[in-house]
Amino acid sequence: MRKISLSLAALAFLLTTAVATAQRRPHEGKITNVDATARTLTVQGEKGDTYTLYWDDTTRWKNNLTAQELVAGDSIHFDVVDKDGQMFVTEIRRTHRAKD
Repeated sequence: MRKISLSLAALAFLLTTAVATAQRRPHEGKITNVDATARTLTVQGEKGDTYTLYWDDTTRWKNNLTAQELVAGDSIHFDVVDKDGQMFVTEIRRTHRAKD
């Protein structure tokens, strides 16, 4: 019985930690800079935080979007993973086009 209690407590801790981590990760923001050569986007989050996002050949671009189409002022939704302390985009889609 004690082993079950310890296992349940450990599981609850892991789930709580995973949820807290997911909430801290940004998922939406406005592009402030695009560097196609370095394959980076600088994004400002809703709370004013700035993030540098990296993309690679595994990044999924939704709705036939390409990196060359993104400009400062575009709003995006994205999913990221941490690779060696850098935020790599796994999926990205534009939610609002910048005004001309």
